[in-house]
Amino acid sequence: MSIVGEEMSYYTSVYRSFNNIYVRGYDENGKRFSFVDRNFKPKLFVPDPKGTWSTIGGDRVSPIQFESIDECTDYINRYKDVSNFKVYGSDDFAAQYRSQHWPGEIKFDRSRINVTTIDIEVASDDGFPHPEKADKELISITCKNNQDNIYYVWGMYDYDTSKSYMKEEFIIYKKCSNEIHLLTEFLNWWVENMPDVVTGWNSKLFDMVYIVNRIKRVMSDDMAKKLSPHRIVQSRPIFIMGKEIANYQIRGIMLLDYLDLFRKFAYSYGTQETYRLDHIANVVLGERKLSYEEHGSLHTLYKNDFQKFIDYNIKDVELVDRFEDKLGLITLTITMAYRAGVNYDQTFGTTSIWDTYIYNILYRKKIAIPFRDRPAEKTDLGGGHVKDPQVGKHEWVCSFDLNSLYPHLIMQYNMSPDTIIEHREPGVTIERLLNDGVQNSTEYAMAATGQCFRKDKRGFLPEVIDKLYAERKDTKKKMLEAQQRLQHLGADASRNERYAIEKEIATYENQQLSIKILMNSLYGALGNIHFRYFDNRIADAITSSGRLAIRWAEKVVNRYMNQLMQTEDKDYVIAIDTDSLYINMSSLVEKFNPKDPVKFLDRICSDKFEPVIDEGYKRLSDVTNAYENK
Repeated sequence: MSIVGEEMSYYTSVYRSFNNIYVRGYDENGKRFSFVDRNFKPKLFVPDPKGTWSTIGGDRVSPIQFESIDECTDYINRYKDVSNFKVYGSDDFAAQYRSQHWPGEIKFDRSRINVTTIDIEVASDDGFPHPEKADKELISITCKNNQDNIYYVWGMYDYDTSKSYMKEEFIIYKKCSNEIHLLTEFLNWWVENMPDVVTGWNSKLFDMVYIVNRIKRVMSDDMAKKLSPHRIVQSRPIFIMGKEIANYQIRGIMLLDYLDLFRKFAYSYGTQETYRLDHIANVVLGERKLSYEEHGSLHTLYKNDFQKFIDYNIKDVELVDRFEDKLGLITLTITMAYRAGVNYDQTFGTTSIWDTYIYNILYRKKIAIPFRDRPAEKTDLGGGHVKDPQVGKHEWVCSFDLNSLYPHLIMQYNMSPDTIIEHREPGVTIERLLNDGVQNSTEYAMAATGQCFRKDKRGFLPEVIDKLYAERKDTKKKMLEAQQRLQHLGADASRNERYAIEKEIATYENQQLSIKILMNSLYGALGNIHFRYFDNRIADAITSSGRLAIRWAEKVVNRYMNQLMQTEDKDYVIAIDTDSLYINMSSLVEKFNPKDPVKFLDRICSDKFEPVIDEGYKRLSDVTNAYENK
């Protein structure tokens, strides 16, 4: 099957198993493809003075193509400990495959991607069921995908769809004679409606693990393999707080647990006191799960009121489905994945998504990436600067925030693996810089640690970030233009016309948010010893320069406030947290006694304080001989 260069062709899953690449996706006509490529020929790069490719350090290399993944792997193992012969390239063969077959922007149709929401209910008369044991009977399963918006339910007892809290035309219920019958009917439906994505609330570590283990326990391993379009279900335990937790990879299907999505990407909701579905549903939707308090316990609800038991099962699926309607976190995840060229579930991490994203960018520029070294030693980098607050009540407080601090610092000092040099200016500390005790007189850009970076060329990391910023700015502009078109639609505009613009706005919103999340996750990757480009000197330079930047603003603001108020060494900055400082402006309000203090402070902050801070940062840029003032 040809999938190269097809407009609107996109993958939903690409992974490697042994010597093969397993692929699923949709072609330009919206038709699903699913196949195994047994003939993928990966590439590596070796030193060659006449090579047409280069490394990030500027050395010339040439590609060598292997007949198989196994042959390539053998070559890597043969030379991995040979110090005088370096091999370059990616040993992530799935990433190589995606990059070669989908090299540019990936456009996708979200409505075609089969996202299935699932929830199970288990007999739990004598306590909570443990998914790793799966020793209790499955009583019901509810699934709903975005292809037909029907709730498919399999249960063990009588259920009347006409008495459901939901319209009965949206429910298809199958009463099963026993658990084997229930699992068989469920698997038959699953195979016919094979999902691309499975979601639910704690579905990854409970529902799907329980289903796999229960099928294995009461049926067979071969029957459990039917859950995968490629018939591959692999145990992949994970560790949480030192405890091993059962987990499965159902190859060909992405498990995007909505609990994980909410905790990682729903920033506006902050940290919650609990992540139980009932609480989050109330926070996000203003709703609760179905109550069964008249029956005392969920554990025996299926015996006392099976009608409500199934309604409870359906409601849990409905709530998660409505989360996606409101929050769009699965769409956001898919957008991020296609931007970086990774599988959907790789967006939960920071190292793999940035590793692949950088690989794709450099590959298009004919630059071969280095191999991963053994994990480096990591020293304590310290965090952001947090100032002990001035305790008490404060009136007329204004805050100033640095926009995306770490990405901007990477650009300002040109921090990158290809620009860092061995030189580090001696005696440089944040305190000395703040007290004008250091002036960088070298030809290099100098971070707050004294670590120096080249200025004669731009590093690939600052270049990547700059392009992301430009793309995000352009996307937000297009989103604003679409919002204005929507506002100016006349009363006679058709529903389809309105819906088309709303869909366009949502697409732009997801695109700009995916860029923001990707940019802000870069430091997390750079500070990880397992990242291909980890360098303790760069990671330390970023955090130290962040502490310097916010304290520099504190110094500038306090100096200006003392001039305005004719005070001496008074501290008007009542709190600092990493990239934000908070200023007590009450003395200014008292001095000028404006009619509208809010408008007054808004104007004085933009007209007076922002230029002062800008001038202060220009001075910092000069002192450190920065690559550019950001």
